[in-house]
Amino acid sequence: MKKVKRAGSVFVCLIAFSMMVMSVAAYGEEDNPDKVLATVGEEKITEADLYAKTSMLPPQFRARYETPEGKKKLLDQTVKFSLLSQEARKLGIDKRKDVANKIKEIVDNIIIQELTKQEISEKIKITDEEIKKYYKENKDSFTKPEKVKANLILFEVKDDATAEEKTEKEKKAEEVLKQLKNGADFEKLAKELSEDKRTKKRGGSTGFFSKGKRLNTYGEKFEEIVFSLKPGETSDVFESKKGFYIVRVADKKARRDQSLDEVKNKIERRIKQEKQKEAYSNFIEELKKKYPVKMY
Repeated sequence: MKKVKRAGSVFVCLIAFSMMVMSVAAYGEEDNPDKVLATVGEEKITEADLYAKTSMLPPQFRARYETPEGKKKLLDQTVKFSLLSQEARKLGIDKRKDVANKIKEIVDNIIIQELTKQEISEKIKITDEEIKKYYKENKDSFTKPEKVKANLILFEVKDDATAEEKTEKEKKAEEVLKQLKNGADFEKLAKELSEDKRTKKRGGSTGFFSKGKRLNTYGEKFEEIVFSLKPGETSDVFESKKGFYIVRVADKKARRDQSLDEVKNKIERRIKQEKQKEAYSNFIEELKKKYPVKMY
C-alpha cells in the first residue's frame, strides 16, 4: 500500500513539472534560444526549454534560476525529467488508459485556458466612459470609512471571576488612570501592566481600524468609547468585553470618498469580470449549437 501511495506522489510531481514544460513563452533577446545545453539520448535540451520552465514561475522564485548555479540546477532537473519521461514512454506507460485519461485532463485544461483567453478575455475591452459610469453609479462602495488608532490598557476579568476579583481589577484600573492623569507614560504602563496579549508588547497600540473590526475582540462599549474620543484624549475606566479598559486615542482618519484615479484599476477588473462571465455563458451556448449535447 505504501508503494502505491509513493508512486502516486511521484506521478503528481512529474505531472506538475510537465505542465511547466508545456508552457510556451517569449525568450529573452540576449540569449540564444536554440543553443543546445544537453542531449539525453536523441532528445535535445535547449535554452528555450529552460526559459519555458522559469517563465511559469513567480518572479521571486524565477530569480533562483537566473544565476549560473541556479541554471545548472534547473538543467540537472530537466535532464532527470527527460530520462524518466523517455523511459516511461518506452515502457508504454503513456498509453495506459488510466494514465492517458490523466494526460488528456491536463492537456484539456491547458488548451481550454488558451481558448477562453483567445476567444473571451483578449476580446474584452473596457473604455474610460464605462469606468466613469461605474464609478458614478457605485460611488458609495468606494468610500474609506472612518478609522481610529488607539492605545489600550486592559485589566482582564475571567468569565468565572468572583465579585471580589472583579472589584480588585477595577481598583487596579482606577489606580493606573490616576497615574496617567499625573503624567505617566501610557505606552510604558501598557507594556508593564496591560493584560491584553494582542497589544501589550506594542504599548497597547491597536493599529488603525474601522467600526466593527474590533467588536468581537473588545466589545461594543470599547468601540463606542474609542470612536467618541478625539486624538490625544484618554477615557475613564470602563467595562467591556474581557474586563476593564483605559484607552487613549492616538490618531484618527476621517471618512472620505476615494477618487476615480484611486479606484480605476479596481473598477476595470470588476467590469472585466462581469463581462467575462457574460461572454463565457454566451460562448458556451454558441458551442452547444455547434456541438449538440445529449445527456444520457
